[in-house]
Amino acid sequence: MENFVDQMLLELEEKLQLEKIDFDKQNANRALALIGKLEEQMSDVNKLADDEVKLIEQYRQSEIERLEKKRSWLLFNLENFARQQMQQTGEKTIRLPKGQLSMRKGRDRVEISDMSVFMKVAAKYGLLRITEAKQEPDLQAIATHIKRTGEIPIGTKIIPAGINFSYQLTTNGDTTNVTE
Repeated sequence: MENFVDQMLLELEEKLQLEKIDFDKQNANRALALIGKLEEQMSDVNKLADDEVKLIEQYRQSEIERLEKKRSWLLFNLENFARQQMQQTGEKTIRLPKGQLSMRKGRDRVEISDMSVFMKVAAKYGLLRITEAKQEPDLQAIATHIKRTGEIPIGTKIIPAGINFSYQLTTNGDTTNVTE
């Protein structure tokens, strides 16, 4: 049920759409009331749309989290399977119709375990990087030295590389590489 003001606004809106209105103070005031009403309706539409977008985003996030948990669980089990296969058969890659599973060894890391002990031999082997009166270990030079000579300088230790799991999906003849 419309009240008197709404009825007048509706009539004024119809006039605005049909013809150019010659404004007097009363019509100008009614037009301003109509503009206020329209802006209020626009605000309501924006609020409704924003609420719907927020609801959709919450749905997206919860569904993605749910699917990601399932995906992580499957990948965990696939990695265990691939590790078992590598131990049993020595194969690093398992080729399957829907993709492939791979186990690849990463790089060893060098870590300085005792800086003061290491510094005693670092200069002798050229294992320091000098930058503006600052000396710091050159981990890449240390790793190269160890590979070349087999000698691990005192004050350092080797952190063995882990074996990384990756998988590749095959869909429509195209492959997608994914590393976990």
